[in-house]
Amino acid sequence: AVPAQTSRGAGIPPLLSSIPNAPAGALHIPKPAMADQFAAYLAEFVGTFMLVFTVGCVSLSKTDPAWGPTSIACTMMVMIYSFGAVSGGHLNPSVTLALGLARRISFQKLVVYICVQLLAGIVAGFCYRALFQASVALGPKLPHDWWEAAVVEALYTGMLAFVFLSVTSKRSSPPSSPNQFFALAIGFVVIAGGYGAGPISGACFNPAVSLGMDVSSYEDGIQQGFLYLIYQAIGSVIAALIFRLTRPEDYMEEEDFAKYEPKLATKMASEFCGTFMLVFTVGLNVLGNSAAGAWSAAASLMCMIYALGDVSGGHFNPAVTLAVTLSKKGGCSPGDGLAYIVCQLVAGILASALYAGLHEVHTFPLGPKFPYTDGAAYVMEVVFTFVLAFVVLSTAVVKGITSPLDRNYYFALAIGSCVTAGGFAGGKVSGGSLNPAVSFGIAVSHTLNHGHLYYCMTYTLLELFGGLLAAVVFHVTHAKEYRSKEQSLFSSG
Repeated sequence: AVPAQTSRGAGIPPLLSSIPNAPAGALHIPKPAMADQFAAYLAEFVGTFMLVFTVGCVSLSKTDPAWGPTSIACTMMVMIYSFGAVSGGHLNPSVTLALGLARRISFQKLVVYICVQLLAGIVAGFCYRALFQASVALGPKLPHDWWEAAVVEALYTGMLAFVFLSVTSKRSSPPSSPNQFFALAIGFVVIAGGYGAGPISGACFNPAVSLGMDVSSYEDGIQQGFLYLIYQAIGSVIAALIFRLTRPEDYMEEEDFAKYEPKLATKMASEFCGTFMLVFTVGLNVLGNSAAGAWSAAASLMCMIYALGDVSGGHFNPAVTLAVTLSKKGGCSPGDGLAYIVCQLVAGILASALYAGLHEVHTFPLGPKFPYTDGAAYVMEVVFTFVLAFVVLSTAVVKGITSPLDRNYYFALAIGSCVTAGGFAGGKVSGGSLNPAVSFGIAVSHTLNHGHLYYCMTYTLLELFGGLLAAVVFHVTHAKEYRSKEQSLFSSG
């Protein structure tokens, strides 16, 4: 007998095939299916329990703020990798709701999963309360108000659900070649949002976390938990709508799906969304005095590239767009590149206006940091923008490896790591912008507090020069990518 197959290749042993005199069709009786359903429900319970329990432990054990969100993100990532083949690894009612809105799961599964996840969150809340003899209060953090918490919870919950939908979509993870980065991309959304949104809302992004925290701290009332459920449900709706906008192919018939190529409008929407979340994350981290701003911004970039890289290329940076266009290897024409850059700059400005509004119109300047000179800051911006753009060309525009795989799975991790490298190495010299969309956003929003645009112009020109330099070096170091197949065979012989 041939084993029945579940998603991602998990086999269901045909136990009944070994039973003597088993009746015809015995392999199709519902008992194995019931066992699989129970396994899925248990997986969602255990995974969600571990996630919420980690949140409580990080909060009550006074974990170093530089590592708290990373601890939670790692728990989410490993639980999704562990249970993805069993239940899908949702571990979050907002993710399950977004999948339902995107017509990816049945209504019955949606209801049962959400109930199991919420129950797991509440049980985990009482477990960490018993362990620490304390609870974690839920609600906006002073001096912020409910609407500011609502905005960041909706946006980052939406980002989390959207990344989940995208990295498990038909093009990103086809049955013939499922990707290996799905849990990494999903889990690291917590790093992207945890450091910047934490000082505003507590950074839950998950109704199981919100309700688990609120119910286990019942002496303070439980009304905040239900308010957060509303914010996070809005995030699910946002995720489903943007998924439909950026991935219309998921709703096409197989014949149309096979020949689908994203239209320019779809690519522009992709570039806008990715750039907006990147600049928004940068601003929240700076204004919230984050202990790991560069790490958080890098995670934001990585997650959105994994989510949208196969839609628009996942540039989210005019300097990268310039490098890709000049390389003539990324499928980005000069006209498309110009459209990308306009979307990226507009997204950066709007994101900066929003983060300023969430912090009582507080902003911060763009420019060299004391005691460093303009020249030192300019060198940092050119060097690390070059690194960022060059890594995009080397890992995302071309395959970058020699293997039987039809693609590499590390491209977004490599690109995001450039922001970690440049942000920590140059952040105290130049601010570590490395991106004209970030530079524009910071400088334009600072005009609300009488700032100027001088450094916006100089930084932008130097960052674009870094992108140009990356394209030139790529042409030399990756010359084999420009040879014909016959030339490559001749030179290798």
